[in-house]
Amino acid sequence: MDTVSFYKCLSDATRLRILNLLLKGPLCVCQIQEIIQESQVKTSKHLGYMRSRGLLTVTRKANWSFYDIATDLDAIATECLAAIGTHGAKEPLLAADLDRLDQAQSKDCC
Repeated sequence: MDTVSFYKCLSDATRLRILNLLLKGPLCVCQIQEIIQESQVKTSKHLGYMRSRGLLTVTRKANWSFYDIATDLDAIATECLAAIGTHGAKEPLLAADLDRLDQAQSKDCC
């Protein structure tokens, strides 16, 4: 993934929120949608955008798609994502998403 494409992925608040969640591990579309409180269509659109640019990978299990951050990112992307993970909890919206993630992980999704 080139640097410009990577930063374009980060430039949208919804995509940044999704990445912040995925830093904690793979999630199903339904989990992400519930946590960020957006429609399935909007959530899937953003996941597809990031996947098509090589930022995310998807694994299918039965009827569900689980997304994760790609493991072959360059050093710049890896460092930026680490910074988001470190500082994301300080942003109110990202912190609220992480709280909902903790609650969602205690329930079975798929």
